[in-house]
Amino acid sequence: MRPEGRLQALKGLAVAAALVLPSVAAAGAVLEPKLSPSDNYGENFTFIGDLDGGTFIFVQLTVTNIGPGSRTGLCRTTVLTPGQKAWSAQTKVKARDWRYDKESSTLKMGPCSARSADGATRVEVPLDGGRVLLEYAAPMTPQGQEGTEVEVGKDRYHHEVTLAFSALKATVKRPKGEDVVYTGGGYADHTRSTIAPAKLAKRWVRFRALLGGEKLVLLAREGQDGEYGPVYTWEEGAKARSLEHFTLAREGVKERSSWTVELFADGASAMVLRSTSLMQRSAPVEDLGAVLGGLVRSVVGSPVTYLHRAVLEREGKAPVTGLMEVTLEGDL
Repeated sequence: MRPEGRLQALKGLAVAAALVLPSVAAAGAVLEPKLSPSDNYGENFTFIGDLDGGTFIFVQLTVTNIGPGSRTGLCRTTVLTPGQKAWSAQTKVKARDWRYDKESSTLKMGPCSARSADGATRVEVPLDGGRVLLEYAAPMTPQGQEGTEVEVGKDRYHHEVTLAFSALKATVKRPKGEDVVYTGGGYADHTRSTIAPAKLAKRWVRFRALLGGEKLVLLAREGQDGEYGPVYTWEEGAKARSLEHFTLAREGVKERSSWTVELFADGASAMVLRSTSLMQRSAPVEDLGAVLGGLVRSVVGSPVTYLHRAVLEREGKAPVTGLMEVTLEGDL
């Protein structure tokens, strides 16, 4: 590779890594990153909205050492609305251009910000001539679930739900568009890892039912070593339920893929999750092309994420609909 080509590849590495990092502070500092000198350090604050009319919003603020430079900050958003073209935007900032302000409990990432205080949470992303504003009707509160830490040698990954079942008001202004206000259900979580992304998991399954009468979240991971964990479901108003393992069956390829996930507890099937319609297929490393993608793949792997509408079926209970994510390390 020519020197200028290698430089271009290195510049793209930090952004690509943030796109694939998987998305435990004290209550008063839930948005304060816990920095690490590890080359594989990555920390994500992820915010999701499932809104009336089928609109889906994703926002993520990231700090990472992967790629050139240390403590690189990233802010990105995606808005999916039925019948409209998907809108995504992102920005990368140097360490000096992001900070956590203790007095206001605000994480500022270049032009983006997230604040959790006074009984509410506010996230603002003004990028590329557009703007996303998320207003949650609850503060972020760490909700540590059993078994949510993964160890690979001396390195660790930790996942924590910080907002599970909150009402959400979202204001979206697409580039050259007008403000559109949505209401619905909101979710947020916090992940921190010093494990190289390619070594963290073989596959993930996530399900979030944020609208309707019954709300719940589900997280399931299979490691590269074939071990399972964390695997749990958490219903609103109840304690989280640990599960043992899961199976993942697929029909079709790429955008025609559909999924059936069976989750087990006490040696028996406990619930079945079925995708119903595809909302988005995301393959950030694959999209970089052969040269740049090959360089990035050696560090972060090549994860592919499918976002679907889905239904969760449990014996003796009514089906629950929500958002389902399936993330694979490589997509054959």
